[in-house]
Amino acid sequence: MGIVLKGMCHADTMLASNGREALTLLKRRPADLIISAWSIPEMDGLELLNACKEDPALKDIPFALMGDRHKQTITALEAGADAYLVKPFSPEELQEVLRKVTPPGH
Repeated sequence: MGIVLKGMCHADTMLASNGREALTLLKRRPADLIISAWSIPEMDGLELLNACKEDPALKDIPFALMGDRHKQTITALEAGADAYLVKPFSPEELQEVLRKVTPPGH
């Protein structure tokens, strides 16, 4: 996904191998947008979303979750996700979600 994002002019992309690492990176250097898979090691995407929404420094960052089940959409959105992508999705679908959730000027 990092390659796809860089190809969409999102050159400053941070990648983490698990949820805990992502949260640590975000606390050091908040992002303009968070995209996380639902199923990731150590802290799943929903737990990462909840941790971000509880942190005053991270709570307003747009957050998109990706998963392989349509039924997770409601759970993700109720938890505060700004978008939910059902895998597999195309680069065009990802780009459309990015346009919807990214603040103007980013």
